[in-house]
Amino acid sequence: MKFHRRSFLKATAGAVASTSFGIGAPAVARAATPVKMTLPWLPLGTFSYAFVANKMGFWEKRGLEVSIDRGFGSGRVCVPVDQGQYDFGVLDLAVMMNCAARGLDLVAIAGIWPRSPVGIFSLKEYGISKPRDLEGQTVAFDVGSGDFQLWPAFIKATGIDDKKVNKVTMDAAALIKALVEKQVKAEGNFFGSIAPSLWAQGLDINSMLYEDYGVKMFSNVVACKRATIERKPDLCEAFVGGLMEGLKYVYLNPEKSVALHLESVKEFQGGSVANQKVIEYGQAVSTALGGRG
Repeated sequence: MKFHRRSFLKATAGAVASTSFGIGAPAVARAATPVKMTLPWLPLGTFSYAFVANKMGFWEKRGLEVSIDRGFGSGRVCVPVDQGQYDFGVLDLAVMMNCAARGLDLVAIAGIWPRSPVGIFSLKEYGISKPRDLEGQTVAFDVGSGDFQLWPAFIKATGIDDKKVNKVTMDAAALIKALVEKQVKAEGNFFGSIAPSLWAQGLDINSMLYEDYGVKMFSNVVACKRATIERKPDLCEAFVGGLMEGLKYVYLNPEKSVALHLESVKEFQGGSVANQKVIEYGQAVSTALGGRG
């Protein structure tokens, strides 16, 4: 699956034609139940559905008052959700599975993207377009991210020599900067995190998505403690219902959703064209990953 900035928004326009959702009826009005959720990363356009759900009252009509926090990588979502600091978290399924294998009692109660955006990305000028091109290059990773945890599977699927790839690790917040400043030749990341930011800067990228090389994985999911789904199934149903209604709205109303997102997130307020492009591109990525099912 190849993505190019100039054609991307046009290509996603038809992605929602066959999308359907089972949206449940709103709950009877009652005192709102406070709910805390965390995203896996910055409040980018790939997560507009959450802010739209809040702004449009999709959770409110289901009796929920939801607060949304940014995240610091999928690997840092597991523990706060397991410890009850958050009721729900959005994160990569591969990361959640690894956390569960380490003893955290987490379950996925909804899927957002059936196509995984995990991969290796580089600036187009480097000409790194296939897995073998990574040999002899410096590739950056955040160890808590899904791309790093699935790297062994990517190596196995492609047959490249892992020993010939110079892997460096750094905090997720430093990855894009390191690539732009040419400290590294490529990096592991999520398409929805890296592409909108670089496209907004006028930079084109080459993408190698793991799923294109046989590493199939359902991506972002909604996770909670097992006790939450067992003891509060109505809460889970209401939360997921509001979130899915927000997702549907974004698919069908992209321009309005950009405006709603910008209104909701103070970091993006101020009328910056670059900020608007970041949100716009991010929404298009989310639609491409989730809207075609």
